[in-house]
Amino acid sequence: MTAASTGGPVTGNDENDRKGWQANTRKLENAGAMAVEYSLSCPQGGDGTKGDIVSQDPELTAKIIGWVMEISNPDIPKLFKLTGAVTSIYQVVNAIKQVYARYPNKKAGITLANSFPALAFRKRAEGPGVWDEGMIVGMSGEGVAPISNLTISKAVKLGVTISGNGGPMDYKSAANFLALGAKSVQFCTIVMKYGFGIIDELNSGLSHLLEEKGYSSVGEFIGCALPNPVTNFGDLSAVKNIPEADPDLCRHCGNCTRCGYLAITLNDEKTPEIDASKCIGCSLCVKRCFSGALAMRKRTPEEQKVTPE
Repeated sequence: MTAASTGGPVTGNDENDRKGWQANTRKLENAGAMAVEYSLSCPQGGDGTKGDIVSQDPELTAKIIGWVMEISNPDIPKLFKLTGAVTSIYQVVNAIKQVYARYPNKKAGITLANSFPALAFRKRAEGPGVWDEGMIVGMSGEGVAPISNLTISKAVKLGVTISGNGGPMDYKSAANFLALGAKSVQFCTIVMKYGFGIIDELNSGLSHLLEEKGYSSVGEFIGCALPNPVTNFGDLSAVKNIPEADPDLCRHCGNCTRCGYLAITLNDEKTPEIDASKCIGCSLCVKRCFSGALAMRKRTPEEQKVTPE
């Protein structure tokens, strides 16, 4: 499958802008693209204009998608890439859904949630009093995945087809997108970092995960976390887990005793011991244990009696 990516002008002159988006669509369709994705999540109108990032504006987003849909080939699917950098994705997707309703015989969906707009610096030519050059960049990679997870979990309720992207760096991240209801997952950063061969590992990992969970196909797995993928804060347990050490894996380095709550000490065998009255269950020690000797577990009834406030 060969899919094309494009965009269009956002100048405020609707007549000219409409011609640009529609011309780009026709050119790619005529060139043989099997699907077309439109970037509405990158700055296109210049800093400070209404179209700075199109998909932050539901009205503008719906208008541009309407231009594309009215002339698009119904046999070639269209995806419109949105941004997670919005106060509420629901209003944006709802406006798009109303446009799609006018074209029931055409195939279209959205891509969520792309990279996240950020500011980076690079060195300028040396000179007194000159600071580095600031540039708007798209922050991507593992740190963006939680934003994409949240965005997909909110948008999926509207029933619009979603292609998940923005942050997946392993098969488990891809599985999260699929479980939340995304129909496909797009990878960029991980492929750029490790090469196309990583796709085989991603496929293998997902296959083993599906087998472990008892699913016979990806299609059966999609949306398995629905209809309530997010546990409300008030419904979360107030009892936090506690770390436990595996003495066979422990390297007796004492790194875990740097606990900010002074909840970990080493016994005579130099193995970590946890004070349940001090441990708040932050799991930082587990993340810092380079040998993997620490893991979180549920507290025993006795430990729950001394759980810190």
